[in-house]
Amino acid sequence: MVSEKETPSGKAKPETAVAPAPTPAPEAVTAAPETTTVSSSEAAPEATPEATPAAPVSTEAQAAEIIRKHVLLSAAAGVIPLNFVDTAALAVVQLRLLKELSELHGVDFRGNIGRSAVGTLFATVAPTALGGSLLGSMAFNMALRSVPVIGTVTRLATQPAFNSAFTYALGKVFQQHFASGGTFLTFQPEKVKTYFREKFEEARRRKGATPEAAPAAA
Repeated sequence: MVSEKETPSGKAKPETAVAPAPTPAPEAVTAAPETTTVSSSEAAPEATPEATPAAPVSTEAQAAEIIRKHVLLSAAAGVIPLNFVDTAALAVVQLRLLKELSELHGVDFRGNIGRSAVGTLFATVAPTALGGSLLGSMAFNMALRSVPVIGTVTRLATQPAFNSAFTYALGKVFQQHFASGGTFLTFQPEKVKTYFREKFEEARRRKGATPEAAPAAA
């Protein structure tokens, strides 16, 4: 803007009005957000490998282990050096076998029926096992076992093998019966005699090996 101002000489001298300088705007301070670089290993929690669940053991495999365990116990009962004590120990082992197999299949245990079945099945193999000769007769065998030294040798040579074979066959028969949906109340020894004898002879042929141990080792 130009204005005239009177000077002493009478002439007006143009005056230039200086416009005020614009006030600078306050500096805007923009704080940029700080960017934090996170590594991929820190960004996500480390994945922990999940443990692979163990495969469930089949009922058949559990039954085989139960039978194998009681076969070994029955063989040990055969070397107890007291007459009738070994028989009582064997009876306990065999009833325990039937109880564990019944529990495995959810069947109510009936001890009286189990004892009766054991006696019936024993009668099916006793004649074959004893051979019908004088040396194999039960009375002679019991008398021989009462003789010192000779009786001990006879016991160690015959009783554990017989106990093992009998217990193995007993376990296989009841395992088959329970697996097919049977119970103690429906068990009929007369119908399983053939199968029982087959398993008894199968166990006796496995000399030097405990029944059920060979498949496990393979």
